[in-house]
Amino acid sequence: MLNVLLTGGSGFIGKNFMEKYGAKYNIFAPASDEVDLTKIREVSEYFEGKRFDVVVHAAGKSDGYTGSVVEADNLIMFKNVQYEAILHGVKKLLVIGDAADFDRKRPIENIAETDFGKSIPQEGYGLGRYLITMLARKDKISTVLRFFTVYGKYCDVGASKTMELIARGVTGKKTAEIERDKEYSAIYVDDAVKVIAAFIDNDFEKGEYNVASDVPLTLTDVARTAKRLAKKDLRQVDIAVKYDTPDVSYTASVEKLKAVMPKLKFTSHSSAIRQVYEHLMKHKSQAKAKKAEK
Repeated sequence: MLNVLLTGGSGFIGKNFMEKYGAKYNIFAPASDEVDLTKIREVSEYFEGKRFDVVVHAAGKSDGYTGSVVEADNLIMFKNVQYEAILHGVKKLLVIGDAADFDRKRPIENIAETDFGKSIPQEGYGLGRYLITMLARKDKISTVLRFFTVYGKYCDVGASKTMELIARGVTGKKTAEIERDKEYSAIYVDDAVKVIAAFIDNDFEKGEYNVASDVPLTLTDVARTAKRLAKKDLRQVDIAVKYDTPDVSYTASVEKLKAVMPKLKFTSHSSAIRQVYEHLMKHKSQAKAKKAEK
């Protein structure tokens, strides 16, 4: 059984990964009060005496409610984990990234891994993610799994427009409001953790991989599916799109991922939305946005 160090185990993706693969791998997932990843001494002490075959770095600090982020801390956390992983002979470091490392002022439409670095993000969070990707390129063990939008159980509806629209079907009697429709690349969390496990188990070429379903979503797709599900449960959900002109696309090419995982079958978005809806129906407290900590 492989020893896997998972940072960010209490987060959305980490929690789903633990739930799905906790019996397959020997997973170490220290809480933030157990190891402060921004402090190299604490990271070093945690690595000492342990042998990790793989590190999955999913930890990150951000505040989705105010828009502020601690990009310096994110960079320091990765650098500390990367340093100790290399020092202790870890064979594989998987970095759970996002598309903020592309410059969002430029069009992100069917964007490929080879487009990375053509323009450097200027805002703090994106620049931090860009620098993490650049640092990952410098070693022989790191691979960046670049997610665009991930949705599923345990995702905060206040931090995800996709989840917010699905939650409207659960709460009912509220309008699903969309400022502008948008086409974007997304992946159901069950598929996301399946991809992570595949990279743990296989010696795929090191580098960067866009991770998303091969079929994009639109916000109105999500809202209409949520409305249909709610109607079956005798709840009314209206859909209001403020502006007719759609927003710019936010889509990824996943040809590189499909080349190394040709048998990967993505969950259809309609099926995934239904599963998220059913989960929220059983856990209605999760259909409300979490309150920001003061």
